[in-house]
Amino acid sequence: MSDNSSNSSNAPIINKELEKGDDANVLKPISTSSSVLSTKHLQQIPPETNEREIQIEDSSTKSKEQQEKSLQTELTENLEAFNKLLENISKSLDELETLINSTSSSSNATTESLADIKSLFNKSIDDVLLNDAWLSKFRKAAALLFDKTSILGKNKCDLLKNFNVDLDREVNRFRTAVEKEKKRAELFKNRSKCVEALDTNKTALQPCRDEMQMMASKHEEMKKNLREYEMIMIQKMPTFQRVYSQQSSIDTEISGLRVNEQLLQQENQEIDSLRREPSIYWSGLIAAFYN
Repeated sequence: MSDNSSNSSNAPIINKELEKGDDANVLKPISTSSSVLSTKHLQQIPPETNEREIQIEDSSTKSKEQQEKSLQTELTENLEAFNKLLENISKSLDELETLINSTSSSSNATTESLADIKSLFNKSIDDVLLNDAWLSKFRKAAALLFDKTSILGKNKCDLLKNFNVDLDREVNRFRTAVEKEKKRAELFKNRSKCVEALDTNKTALQPCRDEMQMMASKHEEMKKNLREYEMIMIQKMPTFQRVYSQQSSIDTEISGLRVNEQLLQQENQEIDSLRREPSIYWSGLIAAFYN
């Protein structure tokens, strides 16, 4: 009777502990040879020993749960640290690649600009300053080379910068020179017309003068026939008079030619003055880049 009462009093305690928590937290019965305690085994375990071992089992289970949580937390933190390190390494690689590409692009741009400048120096100053495409190429190339003293040297950089600063003024001077050259061409054309007109008059006057000289010579030789010859001279005079009547138009042409020559001389002086300084600058640049 005492054994049965003892077993009946211990059974509720074991059943209560088995009903706690989910499957992971269920306390498993103590067994020496199997995972399940039979009723016979429970009857053989003293009540105090049975309760103590159940408490130890419960404490061990909680300790394992805490360890698992700690390991999971540590694993999560390590994964976050790994991802952060990966992100930092990727950023560093991107920055290095950008810097390398930028340095390479800058070096290539400098080389191309220097080649453009030298190719333009092989052309005449008129071709470069009066061609918008080549002028734009010169501006861009010069702007990239201003501060490249390590490549060109300070003297070349200063010359290039000074010329580029005054480039608009020099271009305007050259364009003005071109306009004046057109005006000069018109003056040359007008002079040609005047000369042609004078040549025509000369052609008309030349035989008249020759004939008159011959007649005057014969007049000296033929004094005996003076009267007859004077009559011939008088007869010829109207023809000569008609030719000579063109003298007024000749005077006008002569006056126009003189004015044209004065204007032509003035334009030549202005054109020479306008072209002189840019040409000196240009020659200085060419000498600097090829010396």
